[in-house]
Amino acid sequence: MIKSRKILLLQGPVGPFFKELQAKLCDAGYSVNRVLFNSGDDLFASGQSCVRFTGTLDAWKSWLQFEILQNRPDCIVLFGSSRPAHKMARHLADQFGIQVLSLEEGYLRAGYITAEQGGNNQHSPLVAWKHDARMPSDIGKRIESKPMRSSFAVMSLWGATYYLARDLLSRRTDEELFHRPRESVLTLSWRWFAQMQRRAAAWITEIPLRRALHRNPGFILVPLQVSNDSQIQLAARGWTTRRLVDQCLMALAQTNPHQTCVFKLHPLERFNNKITRMIDQRARSLGIDQKNYKILHTGRIGYVTAHSSGMVVINSTSGFSALHHGVPLLVLGDAIYRHDEIATIGKDQKDIVDFCRLRQSKSPEAIAAFFEAVKSQSLLSGDFYVSAGRKEAVRNIVQKLNDITVAPSVAREVVK
Repeated sequence: MIKSRKILLLQGPVGPFFKELQAKLCDAGYSVNRVLFNSGDDLFASGQSCVRFTGTLDAWKSWLQFEILQNRPDCIVLFGSSRPAHKMARHLADQFGIQVLSLEEGYLRAGYITAEQGGNNQHSPLVAWKHDARMPSDIGKRIESKPMRSSFAVMSLWGATYYLARDLLSRRTDEELFHRPRESVLTLSWRWFAQMQRRAAAWITEIPLRRALHRNPGFILVPLQVSNDSQIQLAARGWTTRRLVDQCLMALAQTNPHQTCVFKLHPLERFNNKITRMIDQRARSLGIDQKNYKILHTGRIGYVTAHSSGMVVINSTSGFSALHHGVPLLVLGDAIYRHDEIATIGKDQKDIVDFCRLRQSKSPEAIAAFFEAVKSQSLLSGDFYVSAGRKEAVRNIVQKLNDITVAPSVAREVVK
């Protein structure tokens, strides 16, 4: 009799995805346990084979060490490799020689999810990627996505529900392992409502601006990120939204007076009104005319990128849009595309000034090879939020786990 393979599920994306993944893994013959860390996790759990953990990071370390020793899993599956509980889990998994499958939003969107062994973003195996024209292409192994409708509205609904439950119902002892701080329910609700109202209004009022950018291409695009995102907190090399805005505007003031810089606000950033005021105030203090800088709330990043002549990012996934469209890219933080074969690497304001003055695209062959590596090594088709996408993603994750958690009896047959 083949011994059942064991999976330990930690936190997943907001919504029912991990509940569905757990059910499918059980159907596939896996023994699955899931750890719930707060009331948001509780809300989207089946209750079966789930353990509720509450306590400090040290207590979590002790609990997980005991769990590994008593019920050693074949793989730990988690969403977001930089969350406090997940960083500890990856550390212990490495010590005990246990596989980790780390999930994230797709590096390429829509229709993809990220699923990597070990970690994502700055912890991704692709950080060590090198272009070698002599190596065979991975095109035969890459995953192609299926057409899927945008999941933004559904994700926003799941997110609002999850964080309201977490912040309203969780215990105080849960807070140390929150990856985002607790907020007042009224404050949280009002900020989300106000943000959605502003975006709806901006979609109409920005029609002339979007048309103008289409008619007058060649601007430098600066996509901004969510200020409390782990990528900004942990992998930005000291860069923040404020610093990026400040130094891009200073570079603009020092270079071509006819050049335009477009700041693209992130749709999930709830402080965009404050960021807009900050940009306006800093531009005025530097004497920059309004015609030389624009602030864009709406519009698809791919459409805007295609009309730009360069992009400056910290480590946003928007960088993939620049690479896809052959637009010169300056990357300041840690990102999986921080490779000088495909992007310009920057560290300070001088690099932004130089990029504003002269920017060149990198080798199309190297960029194509990088995309093939991303698709073949790090992505699966599917989505974490819309129903059809969840089914596709669950199916593909189960298959990937089948590949990386080969049962000992099967492994022996393969060796023979």
